[in-house]
Amino acid sequence: MRLRQLEYFVAICEHGSFNAAANHLRVAQPTVSQQIRALERELGGELLERGHLGVALTAAGRVLLPRAQAVIAAAEAARKSVADLASGAEGELHVMTIRSVASGVLPMGIVRWHDQYPATVLRLHDYSHRKDLEAAMREGLGDLAIGPRPSDWDGDVVSIGFESMMVAGPGPYETESATVAQLHAAKWVHFEPEQGMTEVLDWAARSLAFTPRVVARVGQVAAALRLAVEGVGFTVIPANAVPPGWSHHVRPSEPPLYRELVAYCRGSMAQLTRRFVDLLTSVELPLVSRAQLPADALVR
Repeated sequence: MRLRQLEYFVAICEHGSFNAAANHLRVAQPTVSQQIRALERELGGELLERGHLGVALTAAGRVLLPRAQAVIAAAEAARKSVADLASGAEGELHVMTIRSVASGVLPMGIVRWHDQYPATVLRLHDYSHRKDLEAAMREGLGDLAIGPRPSDWDGDVVSIGFESMMVAGPGPYETESATVAQLHAAKWVHFEPEQGMTEVLDWAARSLAFTPRVVARVGQVAAALRLAVEGVGFTVIPANAVPPGWSHHVRPSEPPLYRELVAYCRGSMAQLTRRFVDLLTSVELPLVSRAQLPADALVR
């Protein structure tokens, strides 16, 4: 039993004849007749009585009609729901990211998204480590992941920009940027292994050729920044994680450090997901483009 056959059957009942139904459906009358005969053969009985004055429902036809109408209505509702989801008129979008990006990068994009698609629900879930984010995306726990570029990824990956990594400390500083000699001589507030910034600080140390003298380890970026500001030791944090008015506590390294952020998913991006990514790349986020990177930048 096909949906099209039920649509033909209901159209005949509503318009009173095969010809009228065919005209309404914009198909040839023999096509309608063939499909109704095929439906009757499948169901094992006649549905319509043909006569000079038109058609009339048989007992079997009277049983089928309300059920056929319900099936057609359900199919139309399903079509509308999918169309509304694709257009952004309604639906849910599950976005997964890392904690610093959730609070420091995405809010402006989310505000703009709800300005344009107010009937949608955006569900945001954050992870401490990029590896946990990648694992969740591989398991299909969300529609889209936003974080550091994953390695060996088979699905769509779209770059959304580069975040500046800053060296934080008590300030004020005698130099505008932190030299390798200053980094090597400093004490350091490091991160616990389950925190994604652990990899970033270790990468910074390798890239700038200094060995951090670790005096404390924490699990949150905010805690590391607070300890650094109080003079416990230097730390490295994303520039977008620095609260307003604290700019005198942070400065770039020499050369400066950047981390690329990308949007990625399993396979190809669905239409609603692609709309969100397109919006992120069109609004002003606290990131820089590849063209804006300093010539001597070190990029992770």
